[in-house]
Amino acid sequence: MRLSTGLRNHLLSGGSLRSALNEGVIRMYSGPAAAAPDAAVPGSANMICEVSVDSTGSGLTFESAAAGGRLQKSPSEVWSGASTADQQVSWFRFVPQPDDGSQSTTALRLQGTVAQVGADLNMSNTLFATGATQTVDYFSLFQPE
Repeated sequence: MRLSTGLRNHLLSGGSLRSALNEGVIRMYSGPAAAAPDAAVPGSANMICEVSVDSTGSGLTFESAAAGGRLQKSPSEVWSGASTADQQVSWFRFVPQPDDGSQSTTALRLQGTVAQVGADLNMSNTLFATGATQTVDYFSLFQPE
């Protein structure tokens, strides 16, 4: 996973990862990933799913405290979204809801890969069907020692 300049600066200035990402959404894309989290979403990428609480557009939240160097999604929430196209998802961004995907060195963004295994975000199936609900059952962020 890669952190944007804005997110790294937030963390280095005393902000928490939880405060930066709480109430954000996960946007999943097909096509080539942006070169970096600061870069604009490429014109050839297609956002095919936005994950929120119960697919309602409400922002996602994390547990109130990290444990064992790990911050986990709130267990009481269902993180889901409906697919908007029949396409293969390959990457994601965890962003505040107002993020417009344009180039920015101040936006708080976490960007990573999506696959069935060995990715930053593993999904049981990465070929999404239009209208199908996609669910993120587990989401944890680790801070290395």
